[in-house]
Amino acid sequence: MNNRHSLPVGIDWFIDKIQTAGFNKLSLKWPGINYEAYGRCYRNEKDKGYVAELYTAGGEYKDAYYDDTIDALSFFGISGQITQGMGAVAQIHWLFFINLDKVKPGDFRADEEARRDVLDVIGLGLYGATINSLELWKDNVLKEYPGTRRDNMVSVDMHPKHCFRINLTLNYNPTINCNKKLK
Repeated sequence: MNNRHSLPVGIDWFIDKIQTAGFNKLSLKWPGINYEAYGRCYRNEKDKGYVAELYTAGGEYKDAYYDDTIDALSFFGISGQITQGMGAVAQIHWLFFINLDKVKPGDFRADEEARRDVLDVIGLGLYGATINSLELWKDNVLKEYPGTRRDNMVSVDMHPKHCFRINLTLNYNPTINCNKKLK
């Protein structure tokens, strides 16, 4: 399911475009799976440090992490400050938690193939986003979120599960606005 922001503005408008294009293209590459795509998560402080949370409604948040009831989950985050000038530049990341047996079934660990699918979606640029790097292993993938219960996430990087992150530079116009609710 593509869980979209109902009225994105500024950076959220661009993230929504990347998220939707990614969801549509990956749904073709990964047919029939239970894929939960989310936009920007928030870096919220908890008892043990910062965690990634998705805003639901009414001041409520939920964890943005993988669980065994889904085959693939993705969300975006912002890595540091947004610089402003003639336009804006932000370092963002797109995180994925996937079950390789569902996404890329076969007799081998198809982690490279799954990552290639995501990189192909972005290509040479997508809505102002260009690829900086790819990161593997949960400590690297979740570096902005040190309060994440990583002891409970031991298996997110052991077959069939795989987590990775694409670091992107997003050049965008922060005044982009949407005047009507998205469908």
